[in-house]
Amino acid sequence: MLLFWGNVVLLSAQNHQSRFEKLDVQHYKFEIHLNDTTNQIEGVATISIKFLKTGNDITLDLVENSGDYGMLVHSVKKEDNELDFKQAHNKLVILLNEQAQAGDILDFTIGYSGVPADGLIISENRYGSRTFFSDNWPNRAQNWLPCVDHPSDKATLEFLVYALAHYEVISNGKLVEKKQLDDAVEFTHWKEDVQLATKLMVIGAADFAIGNKQEFQGIPVSSWVFEENETKGFENYQYGTKALEYFSELIGPYSYEKLAHVQSKTRYGGMENASCIFYHENSAISDRIPEQLFAHEVAHQWFGNSVTEQNWHHVWLSEGFATYLTHLYAQHFYGDDQFKEGLKYDRERVIAFSKQKYIPVIDTTVQEYTRLLNANSYEKASWFLHMLRNKLGDDTFFEGLQEYYHVFRNKTVLTSDFQSVMESVSGKDLDRFFNQWLRSAGHPILKVSWGTESTGNQIDNQEILIQQRGKQLFSFPLEMNILYEDGSVDLVTVMIEKTKRTQQFQARTTSGIKDIFIDPNVKLLYELGQ
Repeated sequence: MLLFWGNVVLLSAQNHQSRFEKLDVQHYKFEIHLNDTTNQIEGVATISIKFLKTGNDITLDLVENSGDYGMLVHSVKKEDNELDFKQAHNKLVILLNEQAQAGDILDFTIGYSGVPADGLIISENRYGSRTFFSDNWPNRAQNWLPCVDHPSDKATLEFLVYALAHYEVISNGKLVEKKQLDDAVEFTHWKEDVQLATKLMVIGAADFAIGNKQEFQGIPVSSWVFEENETKGFENYQYGTKALEYFSELIGPYSYEKLAHVQSKTRYGGMENASCIFYHENSAISDRIPEQLFAHEVAHQWFGNSVTEQNWHHVWLSEGFATYLTHLYAQHFYGDDQFKEGLKYDRERVIAFSKQKYIPVIDTTVQEYTRLLNANSYEKASWFLHMLRNKLGDDTFFEGLQEYYHVFRNKTVLTSDFQSVMESVSGKDLDRFFNQWLRSAGHPILKVSWGTESTGNQIDNQEILIQQRGKQLFSFPLEMNILYEDGSVDLVTVMIEKTKRTQQFQARTTSGIKDIFIDPNVKLLYELGQ
């Protein structure tokens, strides 16, 4: 996801922990009826659930009807048997007529209807044309879908959408069937065979033009833009396979059956829905080339979609990875200078954010999850990966990245899982490094000064003082370019330890120091202090 800019956490820190121990959704089949007369949708959800423990009931997330908005459940069945249910406090509790045993897989069919308060956005695009777009992150799917609305519970899915024939309907996975019905309604059936988190399960219906059709390793790639934006939109969306090819080579195989780039009404700059990325509607008409936006959202198909954070507090495993991979994309295609400029820009964002909120990247206190979409989860987490790359070296870092994807492809992860893989590949204990940069607030704030020691007219050495001025002290290697009065330059690396606020180093030279430039190769997240 890209915002539209102008300690291992246990699952008990998240909501509804008891359900994770009790059930595991295997498959969702959502039948959705859309219309142009009202914003009410009619839905039938068939949900296949595996019981992990013996149980007499099931609890799903579903925002209940409260006047003009919300969903009202009409019936719940297991096979042909009607089941009792309760709907309250945005939960649907299904009562079983006989106890389910651990290991049982049961199918439940839920009939419901209502006007979504969120999640499925029914509105008009900039041209006044009616559109339907899902926008589920972080846990807004429950506004229109009965589900376990949490990233730890992934399932395969199908969408069977009934809409007026003038709409084109896009969703996750592969197109199974599309046919015209007798009453000017078109039926579209999409099926995703790879398990997804609910944040990524979407439909989009609009008067689309479809083009830029390409293929990469048998994967169809296309662009979907509003009919009014066909020319400019296809031009802006020309980067269909570029990032797909690059990340497939860098990380590992792409997990999904297709890739569609879709102009939409998402509230974000882009939303990385698996196999059908939704971009803000301005992306198709802007004169600003959206290539890095495309790279960011495509990177999410690996990290965030296939390898999914197990709870929201670890969203850096999604956003930090996509941010850094976008920098790697820029480095690969456009060179080191653009790569470094991107990192410098991100460093300024991290510094600015730290002055507003002094919090760690993994912030377990947050319960309003949209607050996690901040410079820590994106830019500071990206900087963490950059510093880890410099600590381990390119070969080890990228081997670790590939192994992490290989081990956890289409699964869920916590930060400890990534750390474990990187330690295994590198043979290093990374506990202090992860704790310092992810679980502690702040970053180094440095002041560098120097003086001269001399005997008569002979300069014996130069004393360099490095002070940490921040609330927290950090340990890190610091590169410096030392410029001497005679015009010579030395690149030196010193190890700064968190045990001392001020450390002293000697630079032996026959010429005085004229200036010192910290971090000339852009390897450290730091701030210059006064």
